[in-house]
Amino acid sequence: MNMAGRLAGRAKPYHALVAGALLTALGQGMYSAASIIYFTRLLGLSVGQVGLALSAAGAMGFLATVPLGRLVDEIGARRTAVVLQIAKAVLVAALAVIQSFWLFLVAAALLGAATRGGQVAWQALVADVVGPQQRVRVQALTRSAFNGGVSVGVLAAAPVIVLTDRGPFVAMLLGVALCYLLVSQVTARLPVPHQAVRKDLDVRPARPGTAFVLLGFVTGFLGLHISILEIAIPLWVLQQGDVPESAVSLLLFVNTVLVIALQVPLSRSSKSVRGSTLTLAVSGAVVAASCVVFALTHDLGGWSAIALLVSATVLLTLGEVLQSAASWGLGFELSPVGGRGGHLGAFALGSALQDIVGPALVTFVLIQHPPEGWWLLAVALVAGGLVAIPLARRAQRHLIAHTAATAQTQTLGSAEQSSLKGGTTP
Repeated sequence: MNMAGRLAGRAKPYHALVAGALLTALGQGMYSAASIIYFTRLLGLSVGQVGLALSAAGAMGFLATVPLGRLVDEIGARRTAVVLQIAKAVLVAALAVIQSFWLFLVAAALLGAATRGGQVAWQALVADVVGPQQRVRVQALTRSAFNGGVSVGVLAAAPVIVLTDRGPFVAMLLGVALCYLLVSQVTARLPVPHQAVRKDLDVRPARPGTAFVLLGFVTGFLGLHISILEIAIPLWVLQQGDVPESAVSLLLFVNTVLVIALQVPLSRSSKSVRGSTLTLAVSGAVVAASCVVFALTHDLGGWSAIALLVSATVLLTLGEVLQSAASWGLGFELSPVGGRGGHLGAFALGSALQDIVGPALVTFVLIQHPPEGWWLLAVALVAGGLVAIPLARRAQRHLIAHTAATAQTQTLGSAEQSSLKGGTTP
């Protein structure tokens, strides 16, 4: 039996899910660390060309989220996840040999779509593989594994980054593709007891309601902690003349360690709609508090600034962990069986939009308008958390009404079939 078979065959299903997340993260960490350097230094692409390709990847991810979510409902989460992992492997391998900018642009855009769609399929797969009470916990376990895997991948790419030969970079990209292929094989062997549930339904799954879609956008806005961490913090530290640039690495390290340690225990409150909604509101308030502390570091230097930056990063990370758990809980609990893929795809539009707009937003608000921008964002985050509460209630009422209507339709259909059978019995 090959490696993928051993991973999936000798472990519990959620262990295989964690292993798959770890392998995916290992590949993504290596790709993220070395790809930009490879494209610019060795392929000779300009920074503008690479930026355009990354923007295209974000846009394609946004546009593909809902269609790929519906594909999950049509062919199943496991099959969709396998196809998209193989597609990612092929595209990364293609990037290792592509020389033309236009081919690079197309491959990067398709990779963005496959990556975003794969996230939707993966969340739906978790819902299929594990029970309702364990979904958020398993998703949290995979998130912790993912963060650890990304860190290992980044470290693995470090020796390659300093080289000037093309060969090691190509070998590393092929290694990334191999990671994705292994994930596809692990995924293909997962037991999915609910994979045929769509075929058992006599009615088409409901389209996501307005409140549900809006809730997804609010959740995506509250996910601005991603752009704050990756974009705003490094730029903010560079603006503080008396804070060493090495503080950026310290803050990112603090974030990574805390996410790995806290994601599972702090996800326990997100097993219901009510718990997830309250957790989401709290996450907005906690990230807002981090913004206030960041604002206090303006024009401050020395150890006091570093201490405040670390404190702000701790708060930001707590908000990140809570927001992630809440988004999983709401996505799981407010998506109907048989239509989960389409709903999760629509819900993920908010986070996909954050990936596109977030970096520019935080740069303009936080970096170009200090420290008032931090205060303004803090107020907006608290407001977003409060708005999520009535939206979640409306989305839950919509789901309950649809579930009742579906049950009534199936009951009438069964009664009609029984009547017809009774009428034709001699």
